[in-house]
Amino acid sequence: MTGSRNGRLWASGIATLLVALLVGVAVMLQAQGLEESRLYEQVQRSHHRRTLLQTVLSDHQDMETGQRGYLLTGQRSFLRPYEEALRRTERGLDALAAMPASAEAHANMQLLKRLSEQKAVFAAQTLARFQEGDPAGALAMVRSGRGKQLMDGIRAQISRETRAEVSRLAAVSAQSKQAQVAMRRNSFLLLAALAAILCVCGLVVLRALSSRRRAFERLDDLSRRRQAILDSAMDGIFILNPSGSIESMNRAAARMFGYTPDELLRRDIGMLFETQPPPGQVAAYLRSMRLVSGEPGMIHEVQSRHNNGEIFACDVAVSAVALSDGVHYVAVARDITERKRAERVKGEFVATVSHELRTPLTSISGSLGLLVGGAGGALPDKAQRLIHIARDNADRLIRLINDILDIEKVDSGRMTFSNRYLDLAPLLQQAVDLHQGYAEKYQVTLHLESIPAGTFVWADPDRLMQVFANLISNAIKFSFRGETVRIAVETGRGQHRISIIDRGRGIDEAFRKRIFQRFSQSDSSDAREKGGTGLGLSIVKDIVTRLGGSIDFVSEPGEGTCFRVDLAAATPEEAEGLVDRLLICERDAELAKQMAQALTATGLACDIVHSSAQAMMAAQERQYRVILVDTNLPSGGGIALVRGLRQIDAVQAVPIFMISVDSRQDGIEAEALHIVDWLQKPLPLDRLITAVRAALDGRQRSGRPRILHVDDDPDVLRLVATALEGQAEVESVGGVKEARRLLSTRTYDLTILDLGLADGSGLDLLPDLRRVDNLPVPVIIFSAQDADPEVAASVQAYLTKSRTPIDRLVATVHHLWQQDAARTAP
Repeated sequence: MTGSRNGRLWASGIATLLVALLVGVAVMLQAQGLEESRLYEQVQRSHHRRTLLQTVLSDHQDMETGQRGYLLTGQRSFLRPYEEALRRTERGLDALAAMPASAEAHANMQLLKRLSEQKAVFAAQTLARFQEGDPAGALAMVRSGRGKQLMDGIRAQISRETRAEVSRLAAVSAQSKQAQVAMRRNSFLLLAALAAILCVCGLVVLRALSSRRRAFERLDDLSRRRQAILDSAMDGIFILNPSGSIESMNRAAARMFGYTPDELLRRDIGMLFETQPPPGQVAAYLRSMRLVSGEPGMIHEVQSRHNNGEIFACDVAVSAVALSDGVHYVAVARDITERKRAERVKGEFVATVSHELRTPLTSISGSLGLLVGGAGGALPDKAQRLIHIARDNADRLIRLINDILDIEKVDSGRMTFSNRYLDLAPLLQQAVDLHQGYAEKYQVTLHLESIPAGTFVWADPDRLMQVFANLISNAIKFSFRGETVRIAVETGRGQHRISIIDRGRGIDEAFRKRIFQRFSQSDSSDAREKGGTGLGLSIVKDIVTRLGGSIDFVSEPGEGTCFRVDLAAATPEEAEGLVDRLLICERDAELAKQMAQALTATGLACDIVHSSAQAMMAAQERQYRVILVDTNLPSGGGIALVRGLRQIDAVQAVPIFMISVDSRQDGIEAEALHIVDWLQKPLPLDRLITAVRAALDGRQRSGRPRILHVDDDPDVLRLVATALEGQAEVESVGGVKEARRLLSTRTYDLTILDLGLADGSGLDLLPDLRRVDNLPVPVIIFSAQDADPEVAASVQAYLTKSRTPIDRLVATVHHLWQQDAARTAP
């Protein structure tokens, strides 16, 4: 790993250097190109300037020749080249003046222009005198030498400018040669650097290839090790792709289900379950079976199918893994047939203990009690003592058997609770009365302190009495003789605290951490003398936890111990059924507060929680008439919470509403969890109040809905009619025209539409689907076409034929039928 990382760092550095080098080359070439363009322009401009200078000189000579020819001959034909040369001279001088030049060259051009103008004026004056009839005067002006002097000045100035241009051209040529030399030098340097970098790159590539080869070798070794581990595992391990097909497995997996590996590869994992999933819905099937819910690796018992058709139980743990090509699953399966057999044997043994030991021991204890009470006549003192010993030991055996049976119920999850609202005062008084005789035996006094009025809790009376009996009997046993065991109740912060306080030696420091563990007993001789199984406090803690409460203790050596049981308080109004209490589980605290205020204003009581854990705790501590659940909850979402709530006995029949940011309904599983309705955010509070009131009033539509089913496939029409037989009145038609004929004469409670019909589209019927109260009729699209977002948004449900089991269609019909009842309730 380190070598590979270093190789990547080297490659990254070299790539950066190479890019920088290429950028430098590009910048250098661009600069060189600009310099060459500049020099080329200067050379061209110099040649052009020299050409113009020579042209101006030639034009002056032509002008002088034309002048003299006219003066000598008097022929006007000599004036034409004179005039043309004059015009060309002016244009040439203007062109030279327009060209960029240094200040010195500009000053020279101004001098040349003045000389040229003076020459033109002088020539014009001589011509004018000649034309005025004074040839002698004109010739005298020519002989004066003024014209020659001006012409010599022009030649000298043009010659000077020409030599200056030659000097500038030589300088530009020298600069060009220097630039070319620098270009060649820099090019050689860059080529050398590039060659060095390429050599280094080659070395890095070779090193990377070597590291890659070693990495592949390590990966291959790692794969072999992992495969060896998988093949040696006793549990079956499957790797599933996003569609739920088996990508790979270990040998134990194939052996467990009686297949060869080739027979299972690329097959749906659902073939190994007793209940087959719908085609193409294996991943959803895994979720509906709760195999990928909760924490990763959670174990669930699943009925599995062997290759020979035999059904056997498996513990299955499925974990989702997000990979680049989708969510994959790792499933670990363990055959628990032997464990089930052992549990069955254990259950049979427990049943035998319950029947064969409890019954005779009860008879023995009862008979001995009658003898102690004198039913068999007066007994000698020695016999009386022996009977007391026998009865005490019979009672010990009965308590031991009862504790073992309770522990077995806790482990198997069969400890049932029938919770109801209880007043603690009479229940605690009953517990004290039942233990008066036991307290007299240990010469201890029981004192029940005054209990505040209205101390109601939500609990199972028998299980709560079992808690009190265990704690009070322990307090009696471990109190000093002549002391008093006090039972007190305190109310505050939404809970009742029941305290059982003894005056004994207290609990040893070393034993306090183990006191609620099974079979835990203090090692002191005094504790051993008291007897007991060490199961009582463990059972007490399990019961209190199941009731949504908590238990703890404080103890002072030599002073005594106080066990404290905290249970959620209930109001007298709740106990008497005068107040309907709702639970709101909403992540948005502000929205939850608004919902609670609106519902409280209608006479309802509301509890607010913001997480799944708080909701589960609240549902165990109180009885709720309606529960509102936000779908966007952490740790699994709202559906996971509803799944957990439905496992609580007191919540199994409670109406549950989902609150969602969209109108989607989570398919088969949501329907299986009996969710009454989906309320979409932003939530109209009047709609919320109406829905909750409808649920509280128990408004469930009776009778059967009248359904119009439009589909051009007669087999589908017969299938749906058969599936809904006895549950709904279904009228089946094959096209739009016939459906409109029926809609013109009668109304329907719900419509199932196919999109592609022989005479049009099912969507053409949407404007016609109105009831007498002008409300729209709920529509289910049941079509072979995949869902279009716009179409799906315009109807209540969109189901695809090839992907929807018929039972889901039936469940959707029932759900919309009851949902429409809540929506249209007054």
